[in-house]
Amino acid sequence: MDIQIKQGPQCHPSNCYTYRNDDILFIVIHFTGNNGDTALNNCTFFSGANRKASANYFVGNDGIYQSVPDNWAAWAVGGTKIYKHPYCRNMNSISIEMCSRIGADGKYYIRDGIVEQTIKLTRYLMNKYGVPVENVLRHYDVWDKKCPEPFVRQPELWEDFKRRLTGSEDLTMEQYNELKDLINAQAAKIADLQNINKQLVNVVQTTMVYDFNDDNMPSWARPAVQAAMDYGAVQGDENGRLGLSYKDLRAICREYRCGMYDK
Repeated sequence: MDIQIKQGPQCHPSNCYTYRNDDILFIVIHFTGNNGDTALNNCTFFSGANRKASANYFVGNDGIYQSVPDNWAAWAVGGTKIYKHPYCRNMNSISIEMCSRIGADGKYYIRDGIVEQTIKLTRYLMNKYGVPVENVLRHYDVWDKKCPEPFVRQPELWEDFKRRLTGSEDLTMEQYNELKDLINAQAAKIADLQNINKQLVNVVQTTMVYDFNDDNMPSWARPAVQAAMDYGAVQGDENGRLGLSYKDLRAICREYRCGMYDK
């Protein structure tokens, strides 16, 4: 498959998750909502800190640029806790942003060449991660945002996009073997990353110590820890340090849900 992916300035860690704890099951298509921007400019923008959003890839007249590595999860498909799609989330999806323009009528549109490149990239990622065409979604299908706006305003554009994803491509045996080898190599890398992630999770759970009920402690544990402290079941040392492990937090939460700290 003839596709060139350029590496742009990498997304700043404050704008995305620097890990992925789920398999890639979905591909989500977006638009940038700008007028005449470029893929590289978007990568440069999100390489700055505290942008509060990101995407894995940007597609523009200047080509395809990657901002967030595939093994990191972009902040792209959310917005609130209310989702239209029951399963697609940042952790199990890859997001592609298409650079947009505003026409003389004041409405957004995506240039044909950018759509074509996005289709090529989407098909490449579908083959790479085994994503079926029904799991290629608009941002609008995941969370109720009109994105990509032209594909929401004109559903026939989205239907044509999906139809072109499933169009056949004649591959030579050499191309088929190259693609097969690439998929197998990526599968091995994914397995290695998943094993590393499990090891990192184990390290956090066994070595991380939470001394105070503050922002360093996971938000889901704070109410239970505070209740246990108020009840007297958890007390700090002479310096007020609690010395709680991750497993301690889980145990306190279970006891809290059972009403053991009700007064």
